[in-house]
Amino acid sequence: MTNILPLNDDAVDDHVAAIFKTTKSTMGKIPNLFRVMANAPAVLDVYTQTHAALARGTLSRALREQIAITVATANNCDYCLAAHTLAGKGTGLAAADLIAAQHGEASDPKSQAVLTLARLINASHGRAQPDAVASARAAGLSDAEILETVAHVSISVLTNSINNIADTPLDFPPVTRAAID
Repeated sequence: MTNILPLNDDAVDDHVAAIFKTTKSTMGKIPNLFRVMANAPAVLDVYTQTHAALARGTLSRALREQIAITVATANNCDYCLAAHTLAGKGTGLAAADLIAAQHGEASDPKSQAVLTLARLINASHGRAQPDAVASARAAGLSDAEILETVAHVSISVLTNSINNIADTPLDFPPVTRAAID
């Protein structure tokens, strides 16, 4: 049962309607997550503006999707896992890469360093072990990549929490969660 209902187009103000219009033009639809967040337009703004800003960052779109998959799996968010798996396919990630991301794993060392850091940040609620930054730097991550990883984990925690609390109706193809150690 949905705890916070997604809003229909006729139930939103002009500001949210404009976000919906932009979203529909870029994604082909308005995801139920956006419709749930529309109950608090400020939250929808936080998400859409942060997402847009991070898209201009240094991390590739594929790696951003891998981070989201890693965090969604760790936080048991089936909605985000489904959405970001589909988006990851759209970036050209292979099925094996998408499954590996659920485990916080990647085939190249730099992406692996980002996913390792993301898992540590998420698991420690932002208080990753003191050597986490040193390990990330040793793996070749710049300060910008480290900070963007923190931001991507944070926005994932936001959406994971909203979906888990709201029980957002799934409107993406479901994905089976991998068993995580």
